[in-house]
Amino acid sequence: MVQFDRDRRQENRRPTPRLAPQAQGRARRVRREGPSGPIRVANMGDRRLAVARFVFGGRQLEELGQLSTGSLQEPAEPRKLRASIVIIEDGKLLLMHRVKPGKDYYALPGGNIKKSETAAIACVRETREETGLNVWLEEGPLCVLESEKRTEHVFVAREHRGMLRLGGPELAKLAPDNHYELVWLDAAALTRVKLRPKALLPHCLALLDAAERSRA
Repeated sequence: MVQFDRDRRQENRRPTPRLAPQAQGRARRVRREGPSGPIRVANMGDRRLAVARFVFGGRQLEELGQLSTGSLQEPAEPRKLRASIVIIEDGKLLLMHRVKPGKDYYALPGGNIKKSETAAIACVRETREETGLNVWLEEGPLCVLESEKRTEHVFVAREHRGMLRLGGPELAKLAPDNHYELVWLDAAALTRVKLRPKALLPHCLALLDAAERSRA
């Protein structure tokens, strides 16, 4: 009779929740008491996986989440992906001049890469929208610039055709206190203005120098 009761107790014992297989063997487990019951925390470097145990109607549920000082972490803001274009004509570089309250700088034409696009396709589309020019690109990007919040793929136009004119969202947002203007600058002028991002300057100067030597 005693053996029978022991067997029944073992049969009814609920299984202990387990972490995912990839976490097993790498985690140091400790037990804590949470507002909804025991919480088992696995420390994995700078990550914390928590298993919160709840019992509803005899069923045991688990909630997995990343914890930071006891609360769920907010997802990181997605990095912006951009594509821009270097267009040189008669020894001058095409740039977008931006002036708004507290800011005055120059940037290459370009814009955000859509989820359905490659960087090259986005570059061609954005150039046509902003400048009215159709471009044919050199193979591969000139460079890929990384910053804290964005990645920028910079391409070089092998050929461009069309009538230059401001268009797209830039034209729609144009206002006395929000200025957009397409301008051509030579190497000397480029060194006197604020180019964004700064890391573009040596690349653009090298291309302008090469273009000037090819014209000589």
